[in-house]
Amino acid sequence: MKTLSDSPHSTASVRLQVPAELTRKQDPEPVYFVDTSALDLENPVFVEKVNDVLFETFCQLHDDVIRGQTLLKIHIGEPKCTTRLNPVFMRSSCRFLEYRDAGSVVAGDTTVAYSGQRGHRQNPRNDVSVYLALAADHGWAQDGIAGVPFVVLDRPATAIPDTFEFSAPSHKIRLDGVQRFSDFFPAGGFVAADFMINHAHLTLHGLAGFAGCIKNIAMGCSALEGKLRMHKSLLPFFNASECVNCGRCAENCPENAIILHENDVPEVIQEKCIGCGECVSICKKKAVTLKGNEISDWKLGEETLPERMTDYAVGIMNGKWDRTIHVLHMYRITELCDCVDQKQVPMVKDIGFVMGKNPFAVDRIGAEILYGVLSPKQRTGYARALSVAEKTAVYAEQNYGIVSKAPLQPLLLTP
Repeated sequence: MKTLSDSPHSTASVRLQVPAELTRKQDPEPVYFVDTSALDLENPVFVEKVNDVLFETFCQLHDDVIRGQTLLKIHIGEPKCTTRLNPVFMRSSCRFLEYRDAGSVVAGDTTVAYSGQRGHRQNPRNDVSVYLALAADHGWAQDGIAGVPFVVLDRPATAIPDTFEFSAPSHKIRLDGVQRFSDFFPAGGFVAADFMINHAHLTLHGLAGFAGCIKNIAMGCSALEGKLRMHKSLLPFFNASECVNCGRCAENCPENAIILHENDVPEVIQEKCIGCGECVSICKKKAVTLKGNEISDWKLGEETLPERMTDYAVGIMNGKWDRTIHVLHMYRITELCDCVDQKQVPMVKDIGFVMGKNPFAVDRIGAEILYGVLSPKQRTGYARALSVAEKTAVYAEQNYGIVSKAPLQPLLLTP
């Protein structure tokens, strides 16, 4: 794994900017609910009906011409996962993008921090054949169900000349105004997208609680460095020959996670460290580096992971808010996410789609709709997971002014 300092295209620090459309309490961004609960989503006739309505909704959400490279951000699911995102519903996206004059369309996702066919170790930079084969098996290929090429967003070897081009696995972006982080490592393919439709398949999640649009951006659009930061798995390492024990790192650590020792290098308290890199930037002797190759403890920082994902999503979405539409797919909903390599049984009947330009509002409303169809016993059992979307939305409003209380515009589809 390359070190953080090796990440290409590092930029000077800029200031976080949240569009006024996301912060206004009067006339907030609309959110649409395409209710398909009366339809059989396995029926090709109804699938086309749904795609027609999704296309019309896309047109309502974005009425401008779209130029350049366009990305359908998706999650292909693990090999044994059969309750995953259905590529058949990409037809409406492709039709919409063509209607708005988009230049090219691909579907894409990043490698993951764990082992498997999507793992970063199993897919080195110059050989991503394992990942591409799984994507094709699940319908994500030009000649597959999706009908669009698939690229691995942190593997430039999968870039497509004259269609979707990018040359860097990741970018380093310095940004002021975000709570926990000052630099971000989005995947190169995500940065290269001029317009994006964020297709998130709703599931619950053993660690994050609620897996929706925010997780699909924060984790799904970040290179390995970003994933490790959110999981608190990037730790400072001190070069004993360079460190002069000046104490600047400890004084400037936002979490008081560094302890000084006389005649020895500083000690890092892993449970407190958030991997923000402030100690690296403040060290005049360049004696500190951030390192991390694997996530050693998935439960580390469990209670604040949704907040860290919120901070990271806000950071990497800077400058992209008005060029992104979010779609929450609410069918085949399971207790565990699509990252789990096992066959699961849906916990409720298929519900539909929630769509909008504010991912916090989309996730929040999606959680409310899901809560409404659960049994009393399920509501009790899934209380923590369901509360995450609400807590995340509140956190986003308190810290970034992003308003997620939006009027819902329901569209009920009947046979």
